[in-house]
Amino acid sequence: MKQFNMDDNSRSSQHAGMTHYVNLPTGGKYYPEGHPLQGVEAVEVKMLTTKEEDILTNASYIEQNVIIDKLIEEIVLHDIKAKDLHESDQMAILVASRIEAYGGDYPIELLCTNCAENVQHNFDLTNITIKETDEEIEETDAATFIIELPKSKKTIEFKHLLPSEVDSIRKTIDKMKKLNINTSFTVEFYKRVVVSIDGQTDNSEISNFVEQLRIMDSRKLFAAYQNSLPSLDTTYKAVCHSCGHTNEGGLPIQANFFFPKF
Repeated sequence: MKQFNMDDNSRSSQHAGMTHYVNLPTGGKYYPEGHPLQGVEAVEVKMLTTKEEDILTNASYIEQNVIIDKLIEEIVLHDIKAKDLHESDQMAILVASRIEAYGGDYPIELLCTNCAENVQHNFDLTNITIKETDEEIEETDAATFIIELPKSKKTIEFKHLLPSEVDSIRKTIDKMKKLNINTSFTVEFYKRVVVSIDGQTDNSEISNFVEQLRIMDSRKLFAAYQNSLPSLDTTYKAVCHSCGHTNEGGLPIQANFFFPKF
């Protein structure tokens, strides 16, 4: 059974004049061979209509916490599951769809981290840019990344996983626990992420290494993983009018993201 459906099932013809294109932060570079978005820099996305409104208010989807997944799968004109999209590409699709539907003005309400008073802040979604990746992390022609760990001095080559692959790790751990096999998410995650150690690709060597990985090396590797994939810069600064404190954070997807007040 094929992991991905590579047939040309574009639904573009069904939505003539009702679609727009969204540039992917990853540029399609970090998808595995055979993935429908490998090398695809932009995807065609359906404009939001009453059909999508039904998805956003579906009680069952809300209870299962799958609204965003269902929305993305409905509007992206590719036969692909949301969890087979990198999170930065998912966010780009959501932001672009919200801008196309309602414009870039997005008022958010926060609690001041200093005085706990409500802070009103207007986020301009059109100002969101692509976040620069860490220049210290070397990228290979194979769309993998290389860093040197501070403690062991080992040169590690690693790749990025799709959300579906991360979910697979959690399911594997649950099965292992039922069999009384001692492991952890971090260990199993690194076993999937690490491609080579000092150029060696033997799976048993990688497994032994990550099981004894020093904590400083682990934190360095995870930080490199987080900072190596292109993503959207959704940071904000909101000044509290009660105490003057500057609150900083990342874009929250609140209830009014797709249901703004008029």
